[in-house]
Amino acid sequence: MLRHVLIICAMVFSYSCAAGVAQSSKSTGSMEANKNFVEGKHYKKLATPLPATMGPVVEFIYFGCKSCYQLVPEVANWSFTTGIGVVLVPAHSETTMLDEARMFHTFDQMGVMDKMYELGYVIFQTQKTNLQGEARVNSFLERHKVDKEKFWAIWKSDVVSQKLKQSAALTKHAQISKTPTFIVHGVYRVDVETLQSVEELFELLSYLVNKKPATTPLLLKKAA
Repeated sequence: MLRHVLIICAMVFSYSCAAGVAQSSKSTGSMEANKNFVEGKHYKKLATPLPATMGPVVEFIYFGCKSCYQLVPEVANWSFTTGIGVVLVPAHSETTMLDEARMFHTFDQMGVMDKMYELGYVIFQTQKTNLQGEARVNSFLERHKVDKEKFWAIWKSDVVSQKLKQSAALTKHAQISKTPTFIVHGVYRVDVETLQSVEELFELLSYLVNKKPATTPLLLKKAA
């Protein structure tokens, strides 16, 4: 599960989940598409970039998003084979998608993200149980041998509350309205629904990683 992964789990409205791109397609035109990526069609520039400390690629995810779940092994493989780190940020606002984002930050603070990241999608999407609320989560944690007392203590902690404020601010800053959405170099935003296949997605991400902004935006400059 997420072996050899370079994905970096970090802190960092009604959301729609983009569908279709997670279905792998060996399109014969995908290589040519690499030469024809168009700003405004395949990707857009943020008016104000994300901080440089976010890394080369940021993926905004949501544990309730089917396409995010389908892309987990694909993103992990791309990150590992290219050596390009991917920072994960749970997409949410100050009032919606909070439980999913809080679970993400709780797993991160517990140091179990490598084990539990994919399973976070399972509990919100595919787990079949009559249990609800805290009882459902406790059953899930027991089954995967996660310390329940530690989980709930961190879930309610000030540090997780602060992480939530930060990831909500990043979501708003990047103008995220659907998941998954990728931000490259803090500037280029990629909505997967504009693409035809997984292959095209990673061709575009690689293209944008190599396409550094011609002029370094103010927020990406080092302090004097």
